[in-house]
Amino acid sequence: MNKFEKMLLTIFFIEVFVGGGGRLIDFGVLSIRQVLFLLLIFVYVVRIVKEKAILNKELNTFIRFNPVTIGAYLLLGWFVVSSIIGVLNGHPLGAIVKDFLRVSYFAVYFPLAYYISKERFSLGRIITILKYSALAVALFTIIISLLGKTVFVGANFKPFYDFLNRVFTGDLFFRPSNSVFYKSHFYVLIGLVIALNDLFNKSKSKLSIALVIFGSISVLWSETRGFLLAFMLSVFMIIVLDVKVLVDPIKGLVQKLQKLIHNKQFIKKFTILILVVIAVPFMYKYMTLARFEVVTVEPSKNVQQDAGAAQDQTQVNDISVNHRMEFIVASKDILVHPVNLVFGTGYGTTIAGRINGIEMSFLDILVEQGLIGLGTWMFLFLIIYFNYYTAYKKGHKLSTLEISLLAAFMGVLLLTNINPFINNPIGICFFLVLLIVSQQKKNLSKNEVIE
Repeated sequence: MNKFEKMLLTIFFIEVFVGGGGRLIDFGVLSIRQVLFLLLIFVYVVRIVKEKAILNKELNTFIRFNPVTIGAYLLLGWFVVSSIIGVLNGHPLGAIVKDFLRVSYFAVYFPLAYYISKERFSLGRIITILKYSALAVALFTIIISLLGKTVFVGANFKPFYDFLNRVFTGDLFFRPSNSVFYKSHFYVLIGLVIALNDLFNKSKSKLSIALVIFGSISVLWSETRGFLLAFMLSVFMIIVLDVKVLVDPIKGLVQKLQKLIHNKQFIKKFTILILVVIAVPFMYKYMTLARFEVVTVEPSKNVQQDAGAAQDQTQVNDISVNHRMEFIVASKDILVHPVNLVFGTGYGTTIAGRINGIEMSFLDILVEQGLIGLGTWMFLFLIIYFNYYTAYKKGHKLSTLEISLLAAFMGVLLLTNINPFINNPIGICFFLVLLIVSQQKKNLSKNEVIE
């Protein structure tokens, strides 16, 4: 691996981690993300040809047939089929192309499967880039939110809003409180989970400390309720995996419980994490009240009620939940046909009046790609946990970082059904990294370690 490839990979990951929707820089019809995607594949193919490694499975991952590679081929093939189904169903060609290009980012699996390794571009280096990127995004969004709440409040906010949306091409979403959500908040959340678990395992990294402080503020100020739910699930998974790793070597239920009770580090970590889990529902309610209108609902006059119950009641007009219910109902009507359920209706499908912007990834996948497509995605999701479980049973312990990544990915699978990430380049990149390192972990011999 030469210096150019290392620099290209560094820029590639930085752009994914901080670049939001990927259009901060445009080269005509191509965005910076698309250029880096094509360049990485091109450079990798050149390396294969230059080293005459067409049949070398160690270098040419296109012919490295393991469960992950087979799953990747099946998924990419079904993307093509879904595009054809979309054309046959008369969907807008532009929408079909847009949907296909969004998920075709999965093809970057093949170069990454070669480059991500202890000898070339290690997982540790990727996580370091992710942490610094997450901290940068956290600080950036905190500053934007502070400016919106202070300097540019009131009449000054509209020019401020218009300027930022010209610069960031619609990637910034302002809340009624003038706090801001940025698509790269996704990696702030992942970085926060990793950094928090680092600190609980006695890490004194200044980067992790800063990320926990500023990442927490940034995520809270984003007022994205899906992040809170994902964070809560990730924290819960950390607890579950910690317990398993700690007590597995011990026989007997009583002995296992004694081991947990007498481990002061675990008890301290468990207590704090449980408090975090308990706090999330309260913050969820606060975000709901802050973002949506509180409306007055009059009780029905046909029902006799006592004087206290007859008073007007207030409820939150949760618009986002209403939209999601519309998507579910509309999808149910589409999927009532068995052919649509199995094969999907193809890319470019309109759901409840929307061609894109469906905020529930699994539902979006089911409608457009059918049970076959969703099943292929689920197969690859499960492979990550299966690979780590297989390695664990072979005697490879789960590191703090691996526990953090598995926990964060579980949170992502919940999050993507509230805020769509897994079937676009932002989430796909994280997904691919875990697929690759999990397969490497499974393939390790007993005395090897992965970094």
